[in-house]
Amino acid sequence: MRTLGRGRLPVTVSAAALTLFVAGCYTYTPLEAPSPAPQERVALVLTDQGRVGAGPTMGAGLARVEGMLIGSTDSDYTLRVAEVIDIRGAVSRWSAETVTLQRSWVGNAYERRLSKSRTYLLASALTVGVVAFIASRTLFGSSGPFVENPPGGGGGQQ
Repeated sequence: MRTLGRGRLPVTVSAAALTLFVAGCYTYTPLEAPSPAPQERVALVLTDQGRVGAGPTMGAGLARVEGMLIGSTDSDYTLRVAEVIDIRGAVSRWSAETVTLQRSWVGNAYERRLSKSRTYLLASALTVGVVAFIASRTLFGSSGPFVENPPGGGGGQQ
């Protein structure tokens, strides 16, 4: 069994924590405008008709499609797909392939927005964690006076 080396474990944990921190700062809210701005991150929840219609090009049983909006008309959305989520909740990553979905296939459309309250909460939690770590390691000061060994060498043996 292969394990992570000592040097790679902190990097892996830090990367995972940073990913969770950044992802936690965003939330999806319903689209306010009927025609959202291009280059906006969107999530489109498909209807049953949408699952059937998108099935031949995107795969069967899709529940949600997320990606960067390229453009929209009164009849469809065109986006670069980042990931799809099927009806069982399984997530599949995509490589920004361009897909056009009919609006009639979409039950709900959401836009990704920065959540100020989540960002403040996560930043506060991170600050408390760092302060607790520093305090537990006494990095701001020493735990007591430094005492050198007495002269004569040999320490406690005589």
